[in-house]
Amino acid sequence: MNIAIVCYPTIGGSGIIATELAYGFAEYGHQIHIVSYSPPFRFNKFNENIFYHNVNPVNYPLFEFPLYTLTLTAKVAEIVENENIDIIHCHYAIPHSFSGVVAKDIVSDFRDVKVVSTLHGTDVTLVGTQPTFRKIVSYALNKGDAITCVSEFLYHSTIREFSPSKPIEIIHNFVDTDEFKRVENAQLRNRFASESEKVLIHISNFRPVKKVEDVVYAFSEIKKKIPSKLILVGDGPEMPKIEMQIKKLGIFKDVYCLGEQSSIAELLSIADLFLLTSEIESFGLAALEALSCGVPVVCYDVGGLKELVLNDVNGYLVEFGNTNLLAEKALQILKDDSRLMKFRKNAREIVIEKFDKRVIIPRYLNLFKNLLS
Repeated sequence: MNIAIVCYPTIGGSGIIATELAYGFAEYGHQIHIVSYSPPFRFNKFNENIFYHNVNPVNYPLFEFPLYTLTLTAKVAEIVENENIDIIHCHYAIPHSFSGVVAKDIVSDFRDVKVVSTLHGTDVTLVGTQPTFRKIVSYALNKGDAITCVSEFLYHSTIREFSPSKPIEIIHNFVDTDEFKRVENAQLRNRFASESEKVLIHISNFRPVKKVEDVVYAFSEIKKKIPSKLILVGDGPEMPKIEMQIKKLGIFKDVYCLGEQSSIAELLSIADLFLLTSEIESFGLAALEALSCGVPVVCYDVGGLKELVLNDVNGYLVEFGNTNLLAEKALQILKDDSRLMKFRKNAREIVIEKFDKRVIIPRYLNLFKNLLS
């Protein structure tokens, strides 16, 4: 098959999954065309079956703002025509699914291309529900050929908000367990913590919805009970506020702010616990990557996180906003080495069984083949 993948290039679950799908589909021998306004964050390995197409928004004096959606639509239609595309796989409803269905209509006289929309979260739960975009999202979903959601939570949210006219298939996010696996690195760990200290980690884009201030507060409480260090990976609009909070709590010597990093598996491999305090998570890809590296997760019980974090199995779910309970559950794991090791083992086994790329990618390919047949 010839597959066009339309996605955002920035750090975030939708762009990461889209890129990993590109590599996965290419490994099965399919030809992949990634379409975006810059190369995706994790598009960093050469594969002869993957091609990148850059979308340059039109800047013209008549228009106050660049016309990205129209330029994207034209680019997708052009690629469909020139590359004999069979499937347009759109990640994130706005503007990708909309551009995909319009491009499909443009080329309909000479190419019967199928459009698949994979919904990732805020495109349905936040952005898509805005009055300005609701009708556009509904139009894009109903005019396409198939819809997938990355979690059961998002499936129910989509049904509630949009009631699409076609069935929705739940295909969970996934991880490459060959890449995201625990590789002990004592030298690296010793750069952050002594042998007697535990290492906690949080990875996100530091947007307000991630509530990273709750991670920092919970760590300050954990620090009072057990020697520990906190590693913060990522960057975003909340970082200045977080840095001020760290200084105010007097824990700046115990917190490492690393900014954006590419060697995520290497950093997860030195961690004992992953903290996640999002207000909403449609799935929680960062948590999945932690679990794949044998890092238990303590997080708020929101969105789709309960689909991968199981209480007293590979971590704990706590009520949103209850930072004291968050710290308490973290300490239950960190103070008990036998529990920590059991959770590590369970975390890895569950990911391999349910969320490995070898389990998930064939489900997308089967969906595509059924559409084409």
